[in-house]
Amino acid sequence: MRPRSVALIYNDQNQVLLMLRRKNGKTYATLPGGGIEPGETPAEACAREVLEEVNLTVGVGQQVLELDNRHGDTHSHEHYFLAHVEGGEMRLGDGPEGIRNSDENWYQPEWVALERLDEVNLVPEAVRSPVRQHADNNQEVHP
Repeated sequence: MRPRSVALIYNDQNQVLLMLRRKNGKTYATLPGGGIEPGETPAEACAREVLEEVNLTVGVGQQVLELDNRHGDTHSHEHYFLAHVEGGEMRLGDGPEGIRNSDENWYQPEWVALERLDEVNLVPEAVRSPVRQHADNNQEVHP
């Protein structure tokens, strides 16, 4: 089981930051995040992963969800945090996603309006409701 840390980041235009993906002929979206490194707390991993994936520095707030995500033959224990942007310019970061980006394995960060969330193949599906629910909590972590 691989531990992961994930960010729920909202802007003042009622949008959530997603990583759009195309891999093995499938198109889907995820929240920014990734594996927790040895010696890192889940909150530290959340901030590092957001910087690597979407070139933004974030303040990590409250953990709002823990999820055991089982997809095919993979299983991960995931920590979801509210986070707010402190700096940077949103773009594909310089981490592994930027290095691996190709026509066959494509990554694109994008702000997605919450009212369009049903149009997006968000995985895991179990996070769709918490993404909507915690949009209101964004005001608590946004300075």
